[in-house]
Amino acid sequence: MSRLHRLAVLAATAILSVGAAAPPAVAQVTKPSELVYPPLPAFTAPKPTRFVLPNGMVVMVIEDHELPLVNVTARIRTGSLLEPAEKTGLAGLVGTVLRSGGTATRKPDALDEFLEARAASIETSIGGDSGSASMSALKADVPVVMEAFADVVRNPAFDPDRLKIALTAVTSAIARQNDNPQGITQREFSKVIQGADSPFGRTTTYASIGAVTRDDLIAWHKKYFHPNRVILGVVGDITVDEARALVTKTFGDWAKGPAVADTWPVPRTTPQPGVFEAAKPDSTQSFVAVGHQGELLRTSPDYVAVTVMNEVLAGGFTSRLFGKIRTELGLAYSVGGAVGSNWTRVSPFQMQMSTRADATVKAIEALIAEAKLLATTKPATAAELKLAKDSILNSFVFNNDEPAEVLGQQLAFEYYGQPLDWLDRYRVAVEKVTAADVARVAAKYIHADRLSIVVVGPTEGRDKPLSALGTVKTLDITIPPPPSSAPGGAGASAGKPGAGAAAGAGATPSADAKAKGQALLAKAVEGLGGAAAIDGLKTYVSEGEMTVKTPQGEFTLKTKETMVLPDRFRQDMTLPMGQMAMVIAGADAFMVSPQGEQAMPASMRQQADDQLAHVPLLLLRHRAEPGFDVSAAGEGKSGDTATALLTIAFKGRTTTYGLDPQSGRVLSVAFRGAGPDGVPGDIVHTFSDFRPVSGLTMPFKQSTTLNGEGNATATTSAISVNAAVDDGLWKRKAATP
Repeated sequence: MSRLHRLAVLAATAILSVGAAAPPAVAQVTKPSELVYPPLPAFTAPKPTRFVLPNGMVVMVIEDHELPLVNVTARIRTGSLLEPAEKTGLAGLVGTVLRSGGTATRKPDALDEFLEARAASIETSIGGDSGSASMSALKADVPVVMEAFADVVRNPAFDPDRLKIALTAVTSAIARQNDNPQGITQREFSKVIQGADSPFGRTTTYASIGAVTRDDLIAWHKKYFHPNRVILGVVGDITVDEARALVTKTFGDWAKGPAVADTWPVPRTTPQPGVFEAAKPDSTQSFVAVGHQGELLRTSPDYVAVTVMNEVLAGGFTSRLFGKIRTELGLAYSVGGAVGSNWTRVSPFQMQMSTRADATVKAIEALIAEAKLLATTKPATAAELKLAKDSILNSFVFNNDEPAEVLGQQLAFEYYGQPLDWLDRYRVAVEKVTAADVARVAAKYIHADRLSIVVVGPTEGRDKPLSALGTVKTLDITIPPPPSSAPGGAGASAGKPGAGAAAGAGATPSADAKAKGQALLAKAVEGLGGAAAIDGLKTYVSEGEMTVKTPQGEFTLKTKETMVLPDRFRQDMTLPMGQMAMVIAGADAFMVSPQGEQAMPASMRQQADDQLAHVPLLLLRHRAEPGFDVSAAGEGKSGDTATALLTIAFKGRTTTYGLDPQSGRVLSVAFRGAGPDGVPGDIVHTFSDFRPVSGLTMPFKQSTTLNGEGNATATTSAISVNAAVDDGLWKRKAATP
């Protein structure tokens, strides 16, 4: 019976029951609370047919002939918890490129086109303790799509180009990982509770993903992908006999693998109480996670009572946390929490919310107070208990109203070694939970003396210092940079560092190199137009075109860059989708697009600041300031022109200029910076077509390489120096009266 059919039956049952039982009473009902509904009819989830192939593959089938569709899902016994620490991120890459990288007989593009022509899909992924592969197809296409699905699972090619695209996506995500304060909070909470070096707390870094090679993906597949490590589910418009024949045809000749027991890591259980702070000044709110390591497994007799307790604590609009923190105190828009659990390992108890900076400590105290009360002097009331149990039981039918959902749960029970009637047992057990059970498990699994408190947000403007909650430890959320031009590996830089990009790095320049550096600096100043022209710069506007190469192709855009010194920069771009702008106005930074204005992510602001810091016209203005250190770094080449290399170290950044020995013009700029996707790399700008502009000598052409590969060219059509600039360029429209 379909979900819509079941809803219709329920509605009809309610109408008939009310109408037949007491017609006069219905007319007298004046409030919704007076309505009386009959009990919901019994719900029975469909049971799968289970069989095992000779090679050890477990297969489960549920027939559902409502629509001419068939879905197939595989659970593979693998997971990122098994990957080596030095190659964190490997399993995720396997899960991505398993599908995107094609097969031994199907090139990636051919596989994509094959599926698109049939409105079919094949997806793969790998999580913490299991892998997944799935397909969906119309009934008529199931045989051929199933062959492709089996080919993906059994014979992946891990195409190098698709691997490169997947690596770019991962490194881009690393570059942006500090943009989302909520993501930072969860990441750092996991590190605090589980340990930063634990498989449960460590994160993918440039170094770990850069160490991954295509051979690693092949070896991972060879080790973990065998039929006796796979549980396959089939659901849809197909009979059990048809499914058996199809699975046998596509997977039956897959050789059984060795019976090897995996060694899964164990979560840390030592409490880590304290207050942990990560400063994020660009956030307008404080993001909070509070909790401790848990003790509960889903196989425990206490599990069902804990699910009811979780519903009382944070299950919805009527829960303790929501009612107190949001409704009564108005301190958070969303708030939640639960005592966690897994089938094979414990999971933390965690509460989380975001709140105003000026209510940070008050909100945290209220959050902890509610958890304490539930675990001690204010157990669940009879009304709360009934509401929690009704919520779980009444939602049960909607969480299991589709055969595909039921099959997914059955696959999980099979995977984790649980009885296939677990759902039926769970529902009966929920009905039996008492208020005493909830009080007991709250006291048993919530420990106020073990709490770790993680706060991410602005450090200014709080109602109280965080030290009011305990000793504060500062969290370092700096993203470790990748090794420069790391040798080998699919994630290593493809090219060599630019000429002089790292010249002098790690070594103290000699007195002679410093003296020659001063002479080169003076020559560079003259080559740019002289000290008076550089120091007299107040505004700078340039217009032109830029061509950028990306993995998706090459595109050209018109650009206009406006600078008002010392701290205002705006870049306007004309793209096919419309006008866009990136604006930095002192402490404020925002972006403008056809969709409106939005704050500039912290990673993008940092990237823009870093790029500007290496621009000769801007960097050389600081030449007389303390900490501006220069040294000669030998000779290099810019195209066919020999250059004298000048290395400048200033405010933690190192820049190497390639100077024309005769004119002093800066022909190249090399530094370690972020590429278009935010990932650090070796960047080299090469300049040509120099022309005089208001006393300055400026290049009108530029080409850029990233890790030795060309990725952008730019041509300037006009430059204006020290002209009036509209002050409105630096103001948000939303802030204009």
